[in-house]
Amino acid sequence: MLTRRLGVAVAAALSVGLVASSAPAVGETTWTRVGTGINQGISGIAPAASGWVVVRDNKLSGQNRVARLSDANVVKNLTWPGSAPSDLEAIDAVPLQSNRFAVVTSNGTGRIISVSGTSMTVVRSFTLPAGKVENESFALARVGTSTVAVWANRGSTTTAGRLFAATFNPSTGAFGQVAQASVTVPFPTTNVRPISDAKVMPDRRIVISSASDRGDNGPFDAALYAVGTVSVTAGRAQLAGVTPVSLGTYPSHKVEAIACKETGGILGTDDENLGGWVAADPFCA
Repeated sequence: MLTRRLGVAVAAALSVGLVASSAPAVGETTWTRVGTGINQGISGIAPAASGWVVVRDNKLSGQNRVARLSDANVVKNLTWPGSAPSDLEAIDAVPLQSNRFAVVTSNGTGRIISVSGTSMTVVRSFTLPAGKVENESFALARVGTSTVAVWANRGSTTTAGRLFAATFNPSTGAFGQVAQASVTVPFPTTNVRPISDAKVMPDRRIVISSASDRGDNGPFDAALYAVGTVSVTAGRAQLAGVTPVSLGTYPSHKVEAIACKETGGILGTDDENLGGWVAADPFCA
């Protein structure tokens, strides 16, 4: 059941069930390997002027955190200046600010970074105002004259994923009042992470990836869903949910990163010991 909670109000209109009778049909997807081993998966991806910028959920000193991915799927690791954060799970481009990206860890600590070519600098830090446990996503979008952030806790087989939304000022790191929504999905059905990433489409639809993680060697499964919209009313972000609409299933991969560049979509995986993979996908259109 998806329930919308905006401030102190609970919207009864969102009492629609989110259970489908069966998993959606599998489409054809062509995957390209862009990393080998457990330290070269992709936990988040964002569009750049040329290619993409990806983050990895590595935790130890000396392990890569941020990399450039070219349109030809060539990876170039970037060096984090100073002490690198642990467990980066999400990245998105900052609206109206060229070459700047917001990256967020699983415990809700964030940075605004600037990426120019193969160099990277840290501009400022920020902290999520809610949802700082097993955070898996952070998306930014312009809604009218506001920048809105949407992020999510991943959930589990027995616990719904949790979406959060708030207005966000990238220049100060300040958030507005937080809206929340719970999300469950019909597939995968075992070892489920209902939300492994989330992005906001140009029409304000929220698209999430869901994943099944059975351990470092898999097997894995994943799916994409449209789960609602984000808007701004009287300066406050609001979430409106719908029964999840299937946008595809992806066997044998753990999709943890989704992004759009115009109408072109890309999926990125963190397949643990099996490395990182990317695939073009039409979900953005």
